Amino acid sequence: MLEIKDLTFAYDTMVVLEDISINCSQGEFIGIIGPNGAGKSTLIKIIDGILKANQGEVIIEGREVSRISRRELAKTIAYLPQESKFAFNYTVKEVVLMGRFPYLKGVWTYTSTDYNIVDEMMQLMEIDKFTARQFNALSGGEKQRVLIASALAQQPKIILLDEPTNALDLHHQIAIYQIFKKLQRNQHLTIIVVTHDINLAAQFCDRMIMIGNGRVISDGIPEKVLQFQILQETFGVNVYIDINPLTKSLYILPYGKKVS
Repeated sequence: MLEIKDLTFAYDTMVVLEDISINCSQGEFIGIIGPNGAGKSTLIKIIDGILKANQGEVIIEGREVSRISRRELAKTIAYLPQESKFAFNYTVKEVVLMGRFPYLKGVWTYTSTDYNIVDEMMQLMEIDKFTARQFNALSGGEKQRVLIASALAQQPKIILLDEPTNALDLHHQIAIYQIFKKLQRNQHLTIIVVTHDINLAAQFCDRMIMIGNGRVISDGIPEKVLQFQILQETFGVNVYIDINPLTKSLYILPYGKKVS
C-alpha cells in the first residue's frame, strides 16, 4: 500500500534522511521511534507530500505522491502534526468539519453524511459535549482530541500521527491508542505514529521502526527492535527491559547514561 524507495532528504547541506526504504501493508500499526533530530517527523511529512525528497520515491497504492493532488491525497492520507494553529477562532465542530473538505461538492456545502461522520468522530473522541466551544480556548489535550477527530473524519486509509498523545493525560493516552487499535482491526486502517513513548508503542504497535542519524537502524516486531544493545547505542542510555505482566508487551525503563 505504501512504499518508500531509497529516500534521501536534506535541508540545504544538512542531510536529515539517507537511503530510507520501507514497505507498509494495509492495516499495519507502525510506531516510528528514535532520538530527537533523527528525522522521524521529516519522514512522515515527506509521506504526506508536505516535503519533497531530494532523491527516492514515495508510492501510495501504485502512484507517486507528488503526482496526486492534495485534495485527492487527503482522501487516502490524514496527517496530524505535533502542533496546529488557526488564524481564526473556529468552534470545535467547525474544526472537525474541516476533515470533510476533500469530499465537498460545492463551496463549504456539507451533506447530512458529512455531519453524521463528524458527530460520530466527536463522540469517539469524547468531545461531543463541547461542540460549540472555541477551539483556541481549549486545553492542549482537548485540542489534540479535536484534531484527531478531524483527521478521522477524512475517512483515510492511512493516518500519520506525530506525537499524538503528547498533551494528553493517562486516561486519554490509553483511550486513543485503543481507538486506533480498534480502527486498525475493524477498518484495516494503516496507522503510522511517531512517538517518544516507547512503552505505549510496544503495547499497541505490531511493528516498530527505529531511526537514528537519518537511517533505519532496526525494523520489525517490538521484540526485534527493542533490544538492549540497539536502545543503548541509539539513545546513549542503559535500559532495563522486562515483560509487562498485564499487557504481555515489552516494558523499557532507562536508568542511566551509557558509559563509554
